[in-house]
Amino acid sequence: MSPRGKLAAAGLLALSVAACGHSETHVAMLRAPQPSTGHAVELYLADQATPARPFFDIAIVQAIGFGTDATPEAVARALTDKAGTLGCDAVVRASIDVGYSRAHAAGVCVKYLGDGPHGPAGPPPVLPPAPGKNPPPPPMRPAPSPRIEPLPSAPNLGR
Repeated sequence: MSPRGKLAAAGLLALSVAACGHSETHVAMLRAPQPSTGHAVELYLADQATPARPFFDIAIVQAIGFGTDATPEAVARALTDKAGTLGCDAVVRASIDVGYSRAHAAGVCVKYLGDGPHGPAGPPPVLPPAPGKNPPPPPMRPAPSPRIEPLPSAPNLGR
C-alpha cells in the first residue's frame, strides 16, 4: 500500500473510532407492558410538575449513553424510545446526569388513564405481596446499671 493509502486508511480509522458511541437501556417493570399508543412519549424532568392527567406507573426506565451518545439529547431520546416500546405515554420525574464520556438518564414510565380528571383504575401491580406483619422483638434482658467508681483523688464520691 502506498504511503498516501496508509495515511488515508489511518485517517478513516481515526474518524470511525472518534465517532463511536452507543446507548444502553434498562427497565425495572412495575406492571405488565401496555399496548403502544403510537404517539411521541412526553418527558417531564424531576423539577417539572407532573402531568395534570391521572396516570399509573408501568416501569422505572434507565438509559446510559457512552462516547458520542453521552449527551443529554441522546439519553433522553433513548429513555423515551424505551418507554414507547413499553406502551408508556410519558416519563415523569426524570433526571439526566452528564459526564465527560458517559451520560445517564432515569425516570418513571407512566400510562395515562382516560380523558377526564378521574379515569378508571390502572391494572394491578406485579410486585411481590407485602411480607406481612413483623414478628415481635425478642425480650430484652436487663442491662447492668452503671455505678460511679471511686477515684483515688476523691474516695468518698461513689458512696
